[in-house]
Amino acid sequence: MDIYTLKFPDEGNAGALRLDFGAEDAADALVTAHRKAAELRSGRAAELWQGARRLCAVQRGVSGGGEQSHSARFQLA
Repeated sequence: MDIYTLKFPDEGNAGALRLDFGAEDAADALVTAHRKAAELRSGRAAELWQGARRLCAVQRGVSGGGEQSHSARFQLA
């Protein structure tokens, strides 16, 4: 199991947040990152890291009246 980090930037009142968690692979980490981002800071951007390597940006937003998940620049390890 590898260790991944979900990083939320400092956004004034909310402050920066870092969450380390274990996952079997990058795909499993992405699923966990989406779930944790929604639980902790819904609507805020976050970054998924594996060590010093940034894997992707994770963000939940409202589009066309419904909520959608967005992941950009996802790279399989």
